Amino acid sequence: MERKDLFWLILVSVILVVIVSFIIPTLVKVQESSPDQKPVQPQEQRPIQRPPPQPGQEENKHLKTLVSFINIGLIIPLFIIYAGLYRRMRTSFTLGLIAVIFALGMYAVTSNPLLVSLLGGRTGDIGIFQIIPDLCTTVALMILIRISLE
Repeated sequence: MERKDLFWLILVSVILVVIVSFIIPTLVKVQESSPDQKPVQPQEQRPIQRPPPQPGQEENKHLKTLVSFINIGLIIPLFIIYAGLYRRMRTSFTLGLIAVIFALGMYAVTSNPLLVSLLGGRTGDIGIFQIIPDLCTTVALMILIRISLE
C-alpha cells in the first residue's frame, strides 16, 4: 500500500469512528442512575449514599468517549498495516506488534464510557485523571503510525 493510500485510510477511519461516536448516543439513550433515584433493595440493606456529581463531570465523560473513539479509529488502520506486513514477511516481531495493537484496541474499547454503559456496566466518576491514560495512548498510537509509514 502506498503512503498516500495509508494516509487516506487513517483519515477516513478516524472520521468514521468520530461520527459514529456522535451518532450512537443520539440513537441509544443509556439510562444512568442518578443520586436521587431509589434502587429497589431488600429492607435489611441500607441504601448506598453517593456524593453529588461534580461540576464538569459530564464534559469529562464526553471528552473521554471522544478520545476513546479516536483511539479506536487509529488502531484499525494500524492493525491493517501490520497484518499486511505479517502476510508478506511472517516475522515474530510483526506478530508481536499485532498483539500490542490488539491489546491497545481492547483497552480503547473497554475504557470507552459509552460502550461500557451500552454493555450494562457502570462508568463511575470520570475526572481528568481518567482521561490522561487515553491521551497518552493517543500519542503512542500516532507515534506508531508515523513510524509505520516510514
